[in-house]
Amino acid sequence: MKTQITVLAAAILMTTGLSAPATAQYPDQTINVMIPFSAGGGTDVPGRFFAQEMEEILGTDIIVTNVEGAGGVIGATQLSQADPDGYSLGFMPVGTTTTQPHMRETEYGADSWEPICLVAQGPMYVTVPADSDIQSIDDLVQQAQDSNVVTAGPPPGSLPHIGQAALAQMLGVDFNYIPHEGINAVAQSMLGGRVHMTVWFADAGERFGLRPLAILDSTRSEELPDIPTLAELGYENIENYVWFGFFAPAGTPAEIVTTLAEACDQAVHSEGFTSNMDAANRQVRYMPTDEFAEFFASQFAANGERLRSLGLAN
Repeated sequence: MKTQITVLAAAILMTTGLSAPATAQYPDQTINVMIPFSAGGGTDVPGRFFAQEMEEILGTDIIVTNVEGAGGVIGATQLSQADPDGYSLGFMPVGTTTTQPHMRETEYGADSWEPICLVAQGPMYVTVPADSDIQSIDDLVQQAQDSNVVTAGPPPGSLPHIGQAALAQMLGVDFNYIPHEGINAVAQSMLGGRVHMTVWFADAGERFGLRPLAILDSTRSEELPDIPTLAELGYENIENYVWFGFFAPAGTPAEIVTTLAEACDQAVHSEGFTSNMDAANRQVRYMPTDEFAEFFASQFAANGERLRSLGLAN
């Protein structure tokens, strides 16, 4: 009898021209994109450029939420525990996703995410205040040997922190590292004379009046072509670049990941995104989902080994 009623209802719908309501297509509500650092910081700048393009492509509102603290761990933890429904997403850097889990007991790991796409990458530079007496890497070494070099950056486990640790190890000196919550606070300490050096992106000079001494990469960059590599200055090269990726919590349905991946491809290659990144002296680097997933897994393992070699891992 129940089956007959169901069939009868379907027939009535057909004869009256009515149809059952269609399943809503993703996305049909506001998306939240979490950035695990402060507004205006190194992750926030490309993240907001990216979210702006994604909003237009997906045709829905996107709210960017900055969740500060613990080198990005607080925001990443919240995201890893969010419903995997495609409406809670994250724009996160290499440090938060691939170094912090090796340095502390985090509630997330390599299997906590659905990597969607790689968005940007950029080399880092050894920088000092514009009026600093430290004019070269040789001067930096000499000051570290004679007195003290105070360095700063985001909390331990961030790429600026790891870059400075690797630099000190290679130079055979010690730096006194003071964690700050974001580059804005670091720049204030440097310009106030409390910090001698930091490792940051190509925009450190334009945004904060810092002077780069060397690039932490094997080749010079297009953004600052006059800044030499460490090898050109007689030292060993250090490759310390930061990348930024777009992530969903593990378990997000494949069809939603596909929709986001297609939108990401369009966003990263859009004129608006590339022109904004150029103006900010940031490098665009795109990887699609499958390639980014492999890259992420390899970076997670490699950075664990790197941290152990520096004595920074658990």
